[in-house]
Amino acid sequence: MKIKILACTFLGLLFLAMGCKKEDKTTIEPKIILKNGADYSIDEQLVPVGGKLKFGITASDGGAIITNLRIQRIADGKLITELDKGLYIKNGGLDFDYSANKSSANQEIWQFFVMNSNRDSAITTITINLGAGSAYGEIYHYPSIKIGMQSNTEYPNYLDLHIGTLFTKANVTGHEADVDLVGFVYTTSGILSPTLCCPGYTGSSSVTGSDRYPEIEAWSVKRLTQYDYFSSDNNLVNPVKFNQAANDSLLVASYKPESVSGLCKYCNAGKIIPFRTEDGKYGLARVIHADLANGGYMELDVKIQK
Repeated sequence: MKIKILACTFLGLLFLAMGCKKEDKTTIEPKIILKNGADYSIDEQLVPVGGKLKFGITASDGGAIITNLRIQRIADGKLITELDKGLYIKNGGLDFDYSANKSSANQEIWQFFVMNSNRDSAITTITINLGAGSAYGEIYHYPSIKIGMQSNTEYPNYLDLHIGTLFTKANVTGHEADVDLVGFVYTTSGILSPTLCCPGYTGSSSVTGSDRYPEIEAWSVKRLTQYDYFSSDNNLVNPVKFNQAANDSLLVASYKPESVSGLCKYCNAGKIIPFRTEDGKYGLARVIHADLANGGYMELDVKIQK
């Protein structure tokens, strides 16, 4: 009996000592901070519908690789994921700017979330309120842009959406950072699909495929344009309203960030595709003509924010 009591006492003291032992490793949580300055939106700011919003995000890594950035907008109680981006930032932390436009919601709560490879996370929020009036902006309109598919040698293959400038494979050198859009044809689900894509897309139907634009693989800057494929697939943009659009109100309202990709399939004639460029410009591309051959071309009618 004494032996059992002594053994239990020894084990109890051992567990107590183990419980009191200090951790060798100190956990450092990541931190996220919103930038200040005249260019950036501030908490409780009054912004009219259509007004410009700009957020600057900096984040420390918490001693591990930063792997995710998520930006969400809660507009009158509805949660909208604006951006959910995988990252691999090993050193130096995150420095990122994000632009948007004020919706018609009375109040928007913007949430900014980062996570590292240890699954430690940080979050910060800012509230934007609806101001009086409206602040919709001017647009550029490019009514006829002809862009070649991957094997076309008659028309240029690369497009700067902002100013409607086209580049060929021969003269794109030095302008790689300006390219927002490329087009190609491929077979998906057994159907030939005229497709809009961009240099930054890296999915299973990558733009850098051997029969498309493998030279993009070597570009140091690959811009990512996000296409709202759900609105395109379901013909949600009214063609009459597209023709009448003289400011950016329709461009902003048409883009739904919950269903976007760097690739948009089945861009046949008549489709209207909402898009957002990497630097936050909203736009609409109406397909006037689309061939179903690698050597063909697409003709686009483009409206984009100034």
